[in-house]
Amino acid sequence: MDQPKPEALALTRFLVEAESTGIPVTLAFNKSELATEEMLFTWKSKLRSWGYEPIFCSVESKHGIDTLQFNLREQTSVIVGPSGVGKSSLINALRNNKQFVGVSEQDNWYYPILGSKWFEEQRVAEVSTRSGKGKHTTRHVSLLPLLGGGYLADTPGYNQPSLIKVTKQSLAQHFPEIRKMLKDMEPTKCSFSDCLHLGEPGCIVSGDWERYTYYLQLLDEIKIREQFQLRTIGTKKEGDVRFKVGGKGVKQAEPRLEPKKHRRQSRKSLNQSILDELDEYYEDDDENIAEDEDLILRAMRQENE
Repeated sequence: MDQPKPEALALTRFLVEAESTGIPVTLAFNKSELATEEMLFTWKSKLRSWGYEPIFCSVESKHGIDTLQFNLREQTSVIVGPSGVGKSSLINALRNNKQFVGVSEQDNWYYPILGSKWFEEQRVAEVSTRSGKGKHTTRHVSLLPLLGGGYLADTPGYNQPSLIKVTKQSLAQHFPEIRKMLKDMEPTKCSFSDCLHLGEPGCIVSGDWERYTYYLQLLDEIKIREQFQLRTIGTKKEGDVRFKVGGKGVKQAEPRLEPKKHRRQSRKSLNQSILDELDEYYEDDDENIAEDEDLILRAMRQENE
């Protein structure tokens, strides 16, 4: 809620990126002790209009920690957000909260590894007094066990999600406001199946909602990226998924295997390879961590130069 202050457009980018993964989203606002009751009320109303029920929490006062811990129980979760919002501090508070209902230290499922590196606290740092922004304290992805079961993945902070896998056709699906409007109008649908909700004839999505300008801005950004991709890379690259027709003509999706690599990886090997790749991704210096060094984005920057 403060140090750094939330920005609606930056938050929208994170939410769209999260929605595009298909993973359930929990929206938590840390450092709530620094906000006034009026600020908290304003943001709660705003986020509810977006389609989200926020959790306001504080590492300092412990407010909201139990609620967040309950939401994260018995599953694997990844915590993402801009640098400086207190992700590592929040993880330390969640892992050290022994007042969690129904769990005692004696019942701690990872009691045998207490004192090992798995139980070490995440490194934290103060927000920069010069810029008011966070510092890149976390440099690697860590998978950490939680009280009550489950794991938390701490990630390096970044301020601009790339949205590289979001297309102009899929963008609308990642805004709860648009999904609600389309559902409320059923069985009526937009006249065109490829409607981008820009006021096309027969479009049933109005423009009188708060984040509509952000939707238009992100849509323009994605259109530019896709046009650049068509010019430089083309459309001949095969996808990672192929479809085969099964019984009764039902299409079934299956991964497209690389030649001579048909052997299936074990789950342990796959998880480790993912963590290794993420570690390598974030080993750049502080300036590079804040940007997605995707091939297309690099090429676009080079062209602009």
